Amino acid sequence: MTIGLAWVGKRKDGREHLYLASDSRVTGGQRLDACPKILTLPRSDCAICFAGETAASYPMMIQLAHAIAAHEPARERNLDIARVKSHLLRVFTDLVERVRDAVLPFAKEDAQFLFAGYSWLQKEFRIWTIHYVEDKKRFEAREALTFHRRLSKAAFIGDWSKAFRSRLVKKLNAGGPPVYLEPLQLLSEVLESTKLSDTIGGPPQLVRITQHMNTRPLCVRWNEEDTLFGRPLFDYENTDYWIVDPNTGKFARPRKFGNRTALTEDDDSYEGGA
Repeated sequence: MTIGLAWVGKRKDGREHLYLASDSRVTGGQRLDACPKILTLPRSDCAICFAGETAASYPMMIQLAHAIAAHEPARERNLDIARVKSHLLRVFTDLVERVRDAVLPFAKEDAQFLFAGYSWLQKEFRIWTIHYVEDKKRFEAREALTFHRRLSKAAFIGDWSKAFRSRLVKKLNAGGPPVYLEPLQLLSEVLESTKLSDTIGGPPQLVRITQHMNTRPLCVRWNEEDTLFGRPLFDYENTDYWIVDPNTGKFARPRKFGNRTALTEDDDSYEGGA
């Protein structure tokens, strides 16, 4: 299963970014702690994250990506993400209807999604939880409109989502400034304490979406290794993606620059505001 989350974080300078994060473990006869659970799409203003049965969820995400790539208005962002969300619901519902020879009927636990991005029409970040309604036999969307006075929007999916949400609310209730990367730091704490028998595990994975409608994966420094969507990078691999330490929230330059000194938001070269 999964812990997946999306939230709108506010930097000290007031600028907002949308983040999607998850664990990296899939199970089912084996355990893999390096599975991409967040998918960037063929348009630069949104991304999607899954929870549930991989065999059910993955084909849906890939079909959505192909549907966007095949239609220029969707691909070039002429259609707002709300229109893409509506098409997503139809595509996912149609795929479930096409399943044959299933041992058990499709259930709501089989596939959950977070679909999130920046709406050029509404000029704001939007987050939807996509869930299957068994009695209606279709997928529906529930939008995250408010969450907490310190965290304007957030949503969670997966079998660990309720427990994670409760822990996050407890931290937020302690008071303080608006939240930026604190949900990632809490996810790191949770994953560091998981056991091999748990349904979640592996490194956190992270994708950021900005108000200028650019979606960028981020590398995560985990156990002194740089990881990308859960996979530890080889020593010779260079990437274009900045590296974040999930425990401290500090960024380091991409590997290709050679200099990976940790940066803070106060540094002029800090990429978090780019």
